[in-house]
Amino acid sequence: MAFTDEEEILFNSIGETVLKRLRKTRNPADLLAILRSEQKQFERAYMTAPAAARSSVACRAGCDACCHVPVGVQAHEVLIVAEHIQKKFSSEELENVIARTVAHRAAFAGKTNRAQAALKSPCVLLRAGNCTVYEARPEACRSHHSHNAAACGQNLDFSREEIDVYVPGVRGRMFAVMLGIDQAVAEEAGYDGQAYDFGSALYEALTDSFCAVRWTQRQRTFSDASREEGSENSDGESGVIHAEGFFQ
Repeated sequence: MAFTDEEEILFNSIGETVLKRLRKTRNPADLLAILRSEQKQFERAYMTAPAAARSSVACRAGCDACCHVPVGVQAHEVLIVAEHIQKKFSSEELENVIARTVAHRAAFAGKTNRAQAALKSPCVLLRAGNCTVYEARPEACRSHHSHNAAACGQNLDFSREEIDVYVPGVRGRMFAVMLGIDQAVAEEAGYDGQAYDFGSALYEALTDSFCAVRWTQRQRTFSDASREEGSENSDGESGVIHAEGFFQ
């Protein structure tokens, strides 16, 4: 999508900040903490969006249509959520989440994006209409806002977006933040930029501690079984913007 001048400035500012912080750290254990803190940029970008745009946002607690569609993520997003779960959830809650990711992985395996969307499968972390990892939720979840919750439900019934629910003045700002972070992480700093299916990759993150190690070593974090369909380019790599040296 094309950015406005203001959104372009936001994209560059966030990308440069994230890249500098990643390059400065010498302790791999601090990398996810840096990205977790930078996700607060979504809130700042939202709060500085035009008041008229923010007033038209219909999203509320318990509104969960968007939590029933496949979510593509990068590895660092999955690892941040997994870390949150391991710190905040009880042993029983953790076991339940893993069981749901097993079922999700089996249901999504080998299906096209369209077939996955048609399942209308709830996110493995959705409970009673609410996100159980809201503080650590993926970037796609942070960036989505709707001006019509009923229309979101209709789009879910259609299994595709037939009604435009996006909020001008908010959407571009959210995407500027998301693409700024992802550009810095994947294309500039060289960490895994492959697009993964969130539920499938979360299973691996919660059951294999070496996933985080591989990510810090700039290796492919999760298996091909968790890769989002159609996400790999001709070079066998994936990222948001393929241009090294974009940020200084």
